[in-house]
Amino acid sequence: MHLLSNPAEWETLSEFVDASGKITDAHGESVIKFEENKIINESWVDFGGNCLKNHYLIEKLSERSYKYASSNPALGIQQGVFNIDRNIIFSKFFIIGSELNGFEIITRTGDKCLVNGALYKGSDLINTWNAVMKKK
Repeated sequence: MHLLSNPAEWETLSEFVDASGKITDAHGESVIKFEENKIINESWVDFGGNCLKNHYLIEKLSERSYKYASSNPALGIQQGVFNIDRNIIFSKFFIIGSELNGFEIITRTGDKCLVNGALYKGSDLINTWNAVMKKK
């Protein structure tokens, strides 16, 4: 079972590390819903008053492959793919009209997910993140 296996609400505790090593703690939420043939993930993360929101529209292509687009007011439109290996989601994405790109790995064990990711501008690292997601 992976993060997108069923509808759920998740609490998140995150840590973002910029290219110079500065660490910023954050908390948030992710709500996954199933509607017709799409999966919707409404998520937000708060960095001490700075709130970053994402609205993912996810389409299942096969048991091991999904494609998605996410609207993020701070970054723009993100497009990407999710590749599934049992309980692990590998995500690769880019921001339309920019050099921004990145990846994320989400590993689910029961009612908990561990997340690691990175954002780049071209090949230059902007930041990395890790998170613990707990099912509500």
